[in-house]
Formats: sequence, C-alpha cells, structure tokens
Amino acid sequence: MKRLYLGVILFLYYFQAQGQLIFDQLPRELQLYPRDASGQAQVVVSGKMDTPGYTKITMRMAREGVLTNVASQSLEPANSNTPFSLSATIKAEPAEYSFQVYIFKGTDSLLVANPQRIVCGDVYIIHGQSNALALSNFDELYSFNFNDRYMRNVAYPYLGLPSQMRWYPAKQPFASIGGLGLTLQRLILENYGIPTCVINGAMGGTPISALSIRDSINHANPITFYGDLLNRAQWAGVAKQTKAIIWKQGEEDAGSGLPGYPAKFATLYKQFREDYGNARIYVGQINILNNPQDSAAALRDFQRRTKYLFNNVETIATVGTPGYDGVHYSGLAHQRMAFEQFRLIARDIYGSKDTLQINSPDIKKVFYNSRKDSITLVFDDQMQMVWKNDTTFYNFATGAKIAYREQKDFFYLDRQSGLVTGGSASGNRIILSLKQPTSAKTIRYLPAYFSDAASPFYDGPTLRNTRGMRAFSFDNVAIADVIPPVTTLAARPVSEKQIQLNWTALPTAQTQILERATGTPTNFTQIASFAGTVGAYTDTNVPDMFGTYFYRLRAFSAVSESTYSNVVSARPLVLGAEPTEPLVQIYPNPLASDRTLYVEADQALFTELTVRDLFGRAVKTWRGTPKKAISLALDNLEAGLYITDVQTVNGHLIRRKLIIR
Repeated sequence: MKRLYLGVILFLYYFQAQGQLIFDQLPRELQLYPRDASGQAQVVVSGKMDTPGYTKITMRMAREGVLTNVASQSLEPANSNTPFSLSATIKAEPAEYSFQVYIFKGTDSLLVANPQRIVCGDVYIIHGQSNALALSNFDELYSFNFNDRYMRNVAYPYLGLPSQMRWYPAKQPFASIGGLGLTLQRLILENYGIPTCVINGAMGGTPISALSIRDSINHANPITFYGDLLNRAQWAGVAKQTKAIIWKQGEEDAGSGLPGYPAKFATLYKQFREDYGNARIYVGQINILNNPQDSAAALRDFQRRTKYLFNNVETIATVGTPGYDGVHYSGLAHQRMAFEQFRLIARDIYGSKDTLQINSPDIKKVFYNSRKDSITLVFDDQMQMVWKNDTTFYNFATGAKIAYREQKDFFYLDRQSGLVTGGSASGNRIILSLKQPTSAKTIRYLPAYFSDAASPFYDGPTLRNTRGMRAFSFDNVAIADVIPPVTTLAARPVSEKQIQLNWTALPTAQTQILERATGTPTNFTQIASFAGTVGAYTDTNVPDMFGTYFYRLRAFSAVSESTYSNVVSARPLVLGAEPTEPLVQIYPNPLASDRTLYVEADQALFTELTVRDLFGRAVKTWRGTPKKAISLALDNLEAGLYITDVQTVNGHLIRRKLIIR
C-alpha cells in the first residue's frame, strides 16, 4: 500500500497535478546530475505544499544506504500554498544516493517521495550510423560480465512514446547505448571513478541529411532523428552540460555517392553548437568501402580536416582496425575503437598525461626533393611513423599465396598508381622513392574504394605510428616544391659572449630554425626560431668564451621545407686587458708598416700561433718546436682587426686583438 501511495505522489509530480505536494524539482529514479567544476552537483527538492495543516518538510539523503544529510523547512499550517526548497550536495564518484521526502503534522510523518540510485557524473552524446550503435556481439560481450551500476541511459521503451521517457541503467532498454558507448563508460569509471550517462541517437543506413533534419520551431521535436536525440537530452536536463558529442557517420553518403557532405556537416555542426553548447565534438573518419564511388576519398578527406575547419573538434581514423567486414566491425573492434576514443577524451576532458601518439597520424605537408625523384610526407610533431612494406594473404588449407599487397601501391600521384617504388619511415616522416622524376601536383593515400581476390574490403597494409594508431587516409593533398637551402650563412664574433650571424633570407620561407653545435659540427640543437624574412641573428649566450661554435639554418613553410644551409663556425672575441707582466708580448700593435709581427714570451714557451679574421677563419698559422720568440710576416693581410691565439706548452691559450693598418 505504501508503494502504491508513493506511486500516486510521483504520478502527480510528473504531470504537475494537484495533490498534497506539487514538486518543481525532484530527483528521478536512476537520474544522473552533471558534475560542476568542483566535481559535485546540487540536488534540489522544491515546490509548494497544496494542503494546509502540515508543519514541516524534511529531506533525508543517504549515500550507498548510509544517511549522510538531513535538511528541513518549516511550513505554515494555515497556508495551503507554502513554497519549499531543500538541497544537498552529491559527488561525482562511484556511489549512488537516495532521497526520502517526509511531510509532518506535529510529530506524525508521511513519506511522500523516495527516489533511489541517483548519481553525479558526466554526459556524452553519440550520433551517426550503425557503427555508432555498435551492436555487434552485444550479448556475448555485455550481458553477464558487464556491470553498469553507475552508468546511465535516457530513453523510452521500444515502440513506446516520448511521454514514457525515463532514466535507465546503461544496458537498458534494448542495448540502445551500444558497445562503443558502454565501453567508454566503463573506461571512464575504471580510470577516473566518474559515473556517466551516454545518450545514443544513431540510426543505421541513414545519410547525414536525414540525421540532421531539425524542426525550426521546436528543435527537440521527436518526430525527427535529431529532435528525438535532443528531446531525450533536454528531458534529462543535460543538453547544455554535455561533455562531448561523438559523430560516427558517412558510410551511406560515401557508398551512395551523395554530394554536398561538407555543407551538410556544417549545418549539423551549427545545430550541435546551438543545442548542446560548446561540447567537444569527435569526428570519426570512416573506413574504405567497396562501393565504386571515387568521391568517397574526398568525403573521408573532409572528415580528416574537420578539426581545422571547425572550432573544438577532434578527429580519429578507423581505417586498418582489425575486425572490419567492409561496412561494420566486430564487437571486439568496437571495443578497440572505444579505447582509442577514450584516450582522446581522457586527455581533453580528464587531463590525462598519456598524450604522445594517441591521435591518428595526420598529414601536415608533402614536398619533393630538389630532383623530384622522392617525396617527403610530414605528419604531426612527435609522431614516430612505421612503414609496413606489405600484407600477404594465404590459403590456410593449402598454404598457397592468394594475394600480395605492397604499401607503395596505395599512393596515387595525380590519381595515378604505380609511380612509387618504395618507402621508409624516419620520425614523423615517410619518404617515398619514385620511379623517375615527376611533376605531379597532388597525392592521395589509400584508394577511394577497394576489393580484390583476397578480400572484398581493404584490410592493409596501412601507415601507422609506433603505438598502433593508423594514419588518416587523405586525398588531393598538394605536393610542394622543396625550398632551396640558404648558402650564404656567415658568422663573426663581436664579444666574449656574442657571435653575429648573417645570411640572405629565402623569399618562400615562413619560419627559420637556427641550430648550434659546440666543439665539432655533429650534435646540433635548436637555439632560435624566427620569421622567414629575418636575415641576421646574434647569439648572445655562448657557454664558453674559448669554445668553437658551429651554426646551420633551415627554412620552413606551411607546405614545404629546405635542407640545411652551409655550416659556419666562429669563436668568441676575447678582448681582455693586457696583464701588467704578460706571459707573452705581441708587438707592434697596431702593426708597423713593414707588416712584421713579433712575439716574445718571458715566462713561458709557446708552440703554436694563429691569426684569425673576425669570421673566425685562420689567415696565418705558425707551428713548431717550443720557442720564446718568433717573428711573423703578415704583409699579405688586408688592413683591419684580427685576433691572435698563442698556445703555450703548459696548455694556456693567450688571445690578443691585433690591428693591421
């Protein structure tokens, strides 16, 4: 009887009818409250008392069955329209909360509401086609061994009405969240202890035009696919607090050759922004189909580029995922893709430090070498690319080779295959060697569509990084000419700590990187970056005034790069004061008209003397047995400032400036 009475009260609440209480706010069974920036949410019970005679209303909150909070408010017994508002804080944690609402007449109490299993956490939206539903092997993977206690869904029964909307455990009703969503929920809970609600509005075999139809008057009109999804999010009170939207769609448009995908996506993106705020949007690039539609390559390339075209968008590739059947994926493949998606979400939303190489490698620029017989593909910084030469298929019964695919054959120059003879990986680069110099303007990676004797769909080989993330396919990417290297780099010392560098800037460079090595021209490190128009730089912090420093320069643009410039060297200009009793005297200084330099040592022997110009180049050298005095003819040197280095037998280097007139 108590349960029946409670049901009547809740019935009155949901339909805002008259009764003892009219609730404005009351938790629903299984509800998830979105967490705020502090990882909490306020649960409010509010409304008005519609019947006189009651003196108090109390809310009792329990966490995992243990009472943790009691809040009460006095009522005016003579007033039949007394407002009330009670609240409590719940945390985003693996814990369920329950709330009991009592009304009192003196010491007599009556339980009028008792919503259970309330959680606090995050909300995610999934939309798209059947690969967003991800129902493969659902019973096998999620029926008995998958605990969804702290995971939520918002839906209404199959073939039911939107008026029957309610909160559900994540696996209900009828697996509508799907394997992708459930796996994401599990990973977030296991790694961050945060409950989640996933609302999945995907519909198999549906083009983007149908999935984005929206009633201009009532955006949440459930008669459309878009409106039905939004209606569920708005009913739950979570639309504007959605953390991310996962968009996995495009097979219908690519396979059917439907035109105008970029404009249709732009419309959908604008609608998402209007109805869900600035939630992060993750776009999945679809896999290769066997439908003979060349336009599919351009559609995939647009999906790859959405992160650059739209604000707060991230992308991920699906090509090369094991378990693909040409359109759909196995349940384990969906779990793998959910894990790869989770790493991006963990970085973007939960602050994960696991950030290296978790993205699908994306092409940044493509350019020829100077002879145009090789092409360099540059991927994201910090990518470590892997070149997989081939994929071989065998008849497992006979051992006979069925098919043999080579990676080189899936690059197309101006849409023509067979021009690449091989490739190799180096850091974030793939270098393709060509049969002969070519003048092709564009490159495509992976075919627009595919099937062969071994498989009705494409299953390798693919470019990937060392963490197994497969590279995006790309289409119609321009091949740039190489930037010619700087050949005029020069260096000269200007003080004990400064070396001046000059060169002629390249007209096509946008950025220049200067590198320095110490002692020998081997281990170079970057010391400066500047605009492409700059033609001079002063190295103001050389670590050792007696060291020798080597420099080289490289130019970059958005589409190309140069090789390294000529390498130059210099030593700092040490112009210290002469000692009162010098070990070595160099005279006359300035040099006399006969251009003879005299060197005398009164406290040391010396074995080597070098005269250098201001660019650090040796212009006169003497080496011999240890001496205390020598004379050196410098009549072949031009007037100017020079540096003399005298090396003593006990290892001292004595440096003096020398003026020749």
